[in-house]
Amino acid sequence: MSTEQTIIVRDRAHTPRLSVLTPFYRYDPSAMLKHFGRVPAGVEFVLLDDGSASAELVSNVVTALHNTGAPARVIVSGQNLGRARARNRLVSEANGDYVLFLDADMLPDAPAFLSVWLGIIETQGPRVAFGGLSLAQAQRTPETALHFALFGGSDCQPARRRARRAAQATASSNLLVERDFLIAHPFDSHFTGWGFEDTDWALDVARVAEIMHVENSATHAGLDDVTTLMRKSAEAGPNFGRLARKHPTQVKRFAAHRIASALRASPARNTQRRIYSWLARDPRGLAPMRVRCAAFKLLRASHYAEHLA
Repeated sequence: MSTEQTIIVRDRAHTPRLSVLTPFYRYDPSAMLKHFGRVPAGVEFVLLDDGSASAELVSNVVTALHNTGAPARVIVSGQNLGRARARNRLVSEANGDYVLFLDADMLPDAPAFLSVWLGIIETQGPRVAFGGLSLAQAQRTPETALHFALFGGSDCQPARRRARRAAQATASSNLLVERDFLIAHPFDSHFTGWGFEDTDWALDVARVAEIMHVENSATHAGLDDVTTLMRKSAEAGPNFGRLARKHPTQVKRFAAHRIASALRASPARNTQRRIYSWLARDPRGLAPMRVRCAAFKLLRASHYAEHLA
């Protein structure tokens, strides 16, 4: 019995120039789809439900896709493939000359977002280009304030600054790639769970292609609360260890690796972790945000330390 179903929302009349690819898992990407408004010609949407097991969620997505007026289909997976495998599956389904990855919780910042990408394809023809991330449309709440500060301080950078560390500053959302190049250089499916499959991919492809950084940002609207941030940082530990073993020279330059290496040699890591966790949560509401951010980075690095060779 097949564990996958493909729903054709609107068939394509011609071969598209760009395939917008979005994996989602228990998160409704309808807000992102509604944000596009009128979709330019030459664009198709391919979404993958990565094992959410929710008919209501799929129905919402199908309705939102239909309203774009663009060629679109949804792949419904009966099992959770994970971030790397889901992206590879989407690429295999894409018909466009280029693919653009957008996470389900992203919101394009400019009305002409897709037209800008199409223009970059036509005038510059990059193999790989990253448009950048922002918080322009994100809602900062008491629960998401820590993530807002962390993300704004590290992930929201102008193109010229990102270009200085082109691979490390590349994420797998708002990422444009020539489809044939991506088929030849897929995401490493050994990266399971949370985190670093995009950094690994970027470090790999930077050896053979330029990663162009441009200004065409999208907002990361799905900010996490502190509990979710901490859970994800713990889950990312094994992948960080894998990244460090696969790219030892490059990863040793990462600030997170330097901190993790120092913490690995320190005693009483569990006690330190409890202190970092308490400060990051700031249950009394007294700690300055810079202190909370520093505590969270130490907590995150302590998880990474457990998986360094």
